[in-house]
Amino acid sequence: MKISEVIKKRHSCRTYNGLRLEQQTIERLQGDARQLPVLQPGVTAPIIRLVDGDGIEGKLGTYGSITGARQFLVMASGTTDADKVEAGFEFEALILKITAADIATCWIGGTFRRDRFSEAFDRAMLDEAGGDYEKVKEKIAGRSISIVSPIGHPTPKKRFAERVLRKVAKADKRKPFADLFESVSPDTPLGRVLENVRLAPSSTNSQPWRATITEEYLKPDNKKVTIVKFRCAKSGQFAPFDMGIAYCHFLLSSPDENLRWEIVPGCDPMAMEFRSVNG
Repeated sequence: MKISEVIKKRHSCRTYNGLRLEQQTIERLQGDARQLPVLQPGVTAPIIRLVDGDGIEGKLGTYGSITGARQFLVMASGTTDADKVEAGFEFEALILKITAADIATCWIGGTFRRDRFSEAFDRAMLDEAGGDYEKVKEKIAGRSISIVSPIGHPTPKKRFAERVLRKVAKADKRKPFADLFESVSPDTPLGRVLENVRLAPSSTNSQPWRATITEEYLKPDNKKVTIVKFRCAKSGQFAPFDMGIAYCHFLLSSPDENLRWEIVPGCDPMAMEFRSVNG
């Protein structure tokens, strides 16, 4: 399945059937979580672990926003904007892998008990390190729990509360293409890639990403290249994660249209610029 098809398939699920994933599936996903694409080498990379939801799920863990989930992905990320952009990029890359395996997820940034999930995350890390507390302390230094996601299989029907939440959050609506992207037609290879960005999830479905497309000529041979300049139209604690998600959809779906990009050196992580490398 092409990544563009996976992006269209992905949606936030808040009602699960109460069953755990099979051990073989868990092991495969844990392997995926350790081999994710990297956007910005050198920043504090996120750590993502799968934890058991018993004692976490329900009102004590997600304030009733999620029901039936038995397992959760928990991400610890760094504190700078660059760290959070990287975390958003890598977590969404994992979400898309999970979606391709017909497993449901839901980004959660606010409605969960950080203390409970931090405890579960620490237990998972300690088990992995054979109980070596100092090793775990060193590995997670500079990071804190930022995002969680239930993971499992949905029920055939959404419960009433989930339908209300989706309506309040306008989860099924997206801004028009022309409101987000300038100087590009949606009916072009680049336009189709940016349509995948338009479909990306974001906090409160705010879609803060904007992009302007220009063409430049690089010296010394005057080679023509396309520049995609992103910017963020809002502030807030989740805006960097949202931008990382947008960059993830942009870069991972570009090969579907035979497009390749490099990051323009020195650009702001919240306003990255990408330069075409295939003419």
